[in-house]
Amino acid sequence: MRAVLHQDIVALACCLLALPSAQRKCAARRIVAFTARADRYRKCKGRAHPLYGNGTLQSCCQSVPKAQERRLDDPDYGDCLIRALETVLAFRAGLANSG
Repeated sequence: MRAVLHQDIVALACCLLALPSAQRKCAARRIVAFTARADRYRKCKGRAHPLYGNGTLQSCCQSVPKAQERRLDDPDYGDCLIRALETVLAFRAGLANSG
């Protein structure tokens, strides 16, 4: 997975926000895994993955339904931001199945 920027976390959080809370943990891990797969594809083939994008979370999230970004004091959106960041940090730490 390429470097993670602020807009990547926001994009993932908006994808999670479109889902029931019970599905968010699994969905976050799945999207991060697809993003990593897209980055490997990009490195191997020299072009973006046809479904998962160019190896950034934001590009992977473009093919996933998402909710509108909300204010930071919205509790549901805040939970999604936290979930997104925790999932990326766990993936980077090699703990892809934790969290």
